[in-house]
Parts: sequence; C-alpha cells; structure tokens
Amino acid sequence: MTNSEFEIFARQNRDDMLHTAKRLLQTIDDAEDAVQEALLRLFALRDKLSEYRKPEALAQVVVKRIALNLLRSSKRHPVVELREQSLYEDDDREQRELLDEVLKRMDELPSKQQMVLRMKHLDNMEIEEIAETVQMSREAVYQNLSRARRAILEQFKTAKL
Repeated sequence: MTNSEFEIFARQNRDDMLHTAKRLLQTIDDAEDAVQEALLRLFALRDKLSEYRKPEALAQVVVKRIALNLLRSSKRHPVVELREQSLYEDDDREQRELLDEVLKRMDELPSKQQMVLRMKHLDNMEIEEIAETVQMSREAVYQNLSRARRAILEQFKTAKL
C-alpha cells in the first residue's frame, strides 16, 4: 500500500475507529490519542495491509487494544465527563450525592471490574457486546460485573457501620 493509498484508508476508517475508542475511553481526548496511535502502528504496517482480507477489521482491533491498554494503565475517569453526559435527570440532591459516591467507589475497583461496570451501566452495552469489546468470555464479564457490584455494596455497608 502506498502512502497515498494509506492516507485514503485512514480517512475512510478514522471515524469508525474514533467511535470504537470513544465507547471505551469516555473522553474525546483519550479516544483521539488512541486513534492516532493506531494509525501510526497501521502506517508502519502499510506494506503488509494489502495481505489482509479486511484491513478495516484490523484497524478496529488495533484501536480497540490500544484503547483497552490506555484504560488499564490509567485509572482516571473524571466525574466531570460523566456529568456532561446528563446523568442527573432530576434535581434530587440525595440522588446526586449517591451517584457521586457510587462513581467515586467505582474508581477504586480493579480495572477489569471498573471497565465492565462502566460499559454495562453507563454506556448501556449488552453483555455480548462487552465481551467482544474487551475480548473476554461472557462468563468472565458476568463474573467481573458481579464482583464489582458486590465490592461497591460492601464498601457502602462498611461505610454505614
């Protein structure tokens, strides 16, 4: 693949790659970084891209893995971003405080549990979609969700004692 052919390939696939990265990373800046990193890696492979039946699928896999690595390495999930997603539908102060507390406790979870819990409850993704995105079995997703929910419940129980 020549440089100009790669440029066309990158333009055609960038939006899909960005969408995939945004679903995982929560912030547009991190998603943009993941896409740029993926495009750099694909550019290094440009001579071999024509050997793949679906280079678009390879692009999706590369950006997904980079995004997951960024998510694992960075445990920061700004509450500001979540508020911008209009999580507060009514003005009930008690509910806002409870949601803030749950989000704060989610940040303390191990990365896999945190990731699947966010995808399930904040991104409203289905179990199958989560399993495919994070490359886990359905059972592993269920197990991580269960552990995350139990951990948060335990944190609340211990806080009330």
